[in-house]
Amino acid sequence: MYERSTPAPETAQWPGIRRFLGLFPSRPASIRDARDWLRQRLDLVRIPAPPTDDALLILSELTTNALLHAPEGEPGRAFVVSVFTYRNSLRISVRTTRNTATIPCLEVVRADSESEHGRGLFLVDALAATWGVERTRSGPAVYFSLEWEDSEPSRTTSIPWPRSAHHDSIGE
Repeated sequence: MYERSTPAPETAQWPGIRRFLGLFPSRPASIRDARDWLRQRLDLVRIPAPPTDDALLILSELTTNALLHAPEGEPGRAFVVSVFTYRNSLRISVRTTRNTATIPCLEVVRADSESEHGRGLFLVDALAATWGVERTRSGPAVYFSLEWEDSEPSRTTSIPWPRSAHHDSIGE
């Protein structure tokens, strides 16, 4: 696993901003590794337990999807987890290292009650403040954001994440 962490200077507009990047090989054990890695980073910057638990669950869903839907047999396949934390919100994205112009079509559908799969995006939609697909220089990434009440009422700052009824940041 490769990691990079960047503390940013604190400003009135962006208090306590931190950025973490993790690169994980595309194998099933990396889902657990990415979850453990994220928990350590969120504990480091003192993110409260409820959003940490939600972030870990959503990350598990997105990394599982990244592994399940990535092309098989490509050497050096991996996925990147990008984390931005702020005083009362966070934003996390997951993308594969395969640079492709193909944008995944994500749709929340109700899974059959007997089905073992198909509930991941339903959970993401229920827990995340925002989520969707975005274009990056390295290919498409699936992102989500979480928000919570500021523990210090004198310094309330909210990150203006784009909200969309469709949850898709890719243009029509």
